[in-house]
Amino acid sequence: MSISRRSFLKVAITTTGSLVAYAHFGSPTLANPQKANPMPFIEMAPNGDITFISSRSDMGQGSPTSLAQIVLDEMDADWDRLVDVRETESADRSIYKEGLTTVGAISTFIGWFTHREAGASLREGFKLAAAGLWQVDENRLTTENSKVIDPVTGQIFHYHELFDSLPTLYLPKVPNFKTREQSTLVGRPLPQLRSEERVTGKARYGIDVHFPGLKVAVVKRCPTFGGTVKSFDKTDALKINGVREVVEIFNGVAVVADGFWAAKKGRDALTVEWDHGELKNHSSDSIASRLKDKLDKPDVVERQEGDISAELRTDTGIEQTGNFSFPFVAHATMEPMNTTAWVTDDKCEIWSPTQSKLDAQEQVAKFLDRKKEDILLHRTLCGGGFGRRAQDDFVIEAVDVSRNSGFPVKLIWTREDDIRHDYYRSLSELRIIGKLNDEGKLTAWDSALAFIDTSPYHFSPGDRGTKDGLFVGMAGINPAYKIPNINLSYGYLTLPITVGILRGISHGYTNFAIEVMIERLAKAGGRSPLSLRAELLAENKRAHKVIEELQKLNKANPVPKGAARGFAFAYEGESGILYQYYSGHMADVRKLDDGTIKVHKIWVVADHGRVINPAGFKRQIHSSIYFALSMMRSGVISLKNGQVEQGNFDDYPVSLIGDGAENVEIKLIDTDAHPMGCGEKMQAGIQPAIANAIEKLTGTEISGIPIKDLA
Repeated sequence: MSISRRSFLKVAITTTGSLVAYAHFGSPTLANPQKANPMPFIEMAPNGDITFISSRSDMGQGSPTSLAQIVLDEMDADWDRLVDVRETESADRSIYKEGLTTVGAISTFIGWFTHREAGASLREGFKLAAAGLWQVDENRLTTENSKVIDPVTGQIFHYHELFDSLPTLYLPKVPNFKTREQSTLVGRPLPQLRSEERVTGKARYGIDVHFPGLKVAVVKRCPTFGGTVKSFDKTDALKINGVREVVEIFNGVAVVADGFWAAKKGRDALTVEWDHGELKNHSSDSIASRLKDKLDKPDVVERQEGDISAELRTDTGIEQTGNFSFPFVAHATMEPMNTTAWVTDDKCEIWSPTQSKLDAQEQVAKFLDRKKEDILLHRTLCGGGFGRRAQDDFVIEAVDVSRNSGFPVKLIWTREDDIRHDYYRSLSELRIIGKLNDEGKLTAWDSALAFIDTSPYHFSPGDRGTKDGLFVGMAGINPAYKIPNINLSYGYLTLPITVGILRGISHGYTNFAIEVMIERLAKAGGRSPLSLRAELLAENKRAHKVIEELQKLNKANPVPKGAARGFAFAYEGESGILYQYYSGHMADVRKLDDGTIKVHKIWVVADHGRVINPAGFKRQIHSSIYFALSMMRSGVISLKNGQVEQGNFDDYPVSLIGDGAENVEIKLIDTDAHPMGCGEKMQAGIQPAIANAIEKLTGTEISGIPIKDLA
């Protein structure tokens, strides 16, 4: 008997007596239920306590909380019975077809499919189990707070009383989902899970992994990008008390010791001769100069509509040209990169704070030339991520050290390692020419971008070396605005400089340039910057609504005396696809007595579809403001002789708790559109809004980041 498009419910009892519940999707047959596609999401103990099994990396962004809300809401479970969160141990792509990579604000986006259907399937399964025991029609039963209720008789079954009845139940169709009005957890501002253990120090991150016999390793890497080991002398390193072994690995020389300080001292004593490679005479300035040349010789014409050349040749109207430069930017996560690995002849076990569990596991298998099933990877809590932990380099390093040394090792990067060997947001150059006609209409837009080739270093192994891998460097070049004559092009340099995704990817510089230019054109044409944006977004209802709300806030909040105000818009997505978000930003800045510029207030209007947890959403926006301001003040990684000049928080400072905006006001537009996360989506609008305000305050054009005198 074939059952099309329906769900199968199954449970398994663990050795601890807990119930692991899976929702199965696909089209299995009754005779072959093992062909179903299980997605584990909760454990239920015999007393009814629930443990949420997190499929997404927890970096403090709160996605496990939102995903648990989705599951337990549809399941009609009692939130107060949720007692723990555990990382998934699964590494099966047949279970997680979308992978387990936590990037791009996709946790909520994908979870709305998978976790919602799983929770609804469980809810219906508990009803079927109760109906079978009571011998009544399941359609008359209701559920709430982890109970099945028969309204006719008043009888009640608690969910944990039914789990023995679940293993043989099949649902005839995909279950119905709750309406917004029926939701009890989705939309509630619930506190973030695991917050108590974080603030009390009980949380266990990757760097906290320890077991008897574990050694600590540090790696000496070539300070020049693309450099390699010519030779090394380990004699002095082995003299350091506690140093056990010195081994060459694929990208440097590792020192293995009983503890961190012995390993570090051993590394300091190590003598390595390097082949510094092709970048040994290059600097940030020389690379930027080559990128500027690319603006006139693009590799790709991304979009071309109308007749841009003819429009720009006309003598009427107002034309503006903006040139923008952006440096390399480091992630600077609070927990530096680390991974524990134990490689033997018959096993490889890994403990890692990774954003890409399945990709890392598969790349390790490829590196060791072993079956993926022979690699066991435990994902730990991550002390920040911002895209850096989506790379697999630090995982493979630990594996290589363990394989070559014979020890189980915890590889630890120092802060200097972390800043000097990052996967940076690319150095980039942009030029935009915009033109208004005599009526103040935006009629022409010519944009050229140049960046370091991101495709060799793409976080997804399948996209490395492909055009899709270039997306990390050029995303956001396409403005949301309707412009009749438009030309978008980009070029790139392929260099051995590790560049990758960083909170907001390239939108951080592409949208910055777009929004600064829109503000300048509005000023030149005597237009209101918000009315110009509203006009250009008139055909996009969601985008236009965001600008309307920003206009209301602007009218209701007069600019304080001595302050200046800037605006910006940010978006991603096209009509007909679910992956869409829209946000409007307004910033007031003022000068302090010492001449520095302080961000007085920031307003954010956000339409990211259905809001799962408004408190968590707002926390992410506040976090984004700090992150954005860090980059704007001092986010510069510079190269000299092919080497990074910065090394720690003394020369690469990050925002402290008192360094944010003085005031923040957030308006969430909660719609029925598909929900989106917002962890990386806000920088692209926050930064240009602040930059536009500074331009108005000082009369000086902003040509990128960092911004001088920003307090």
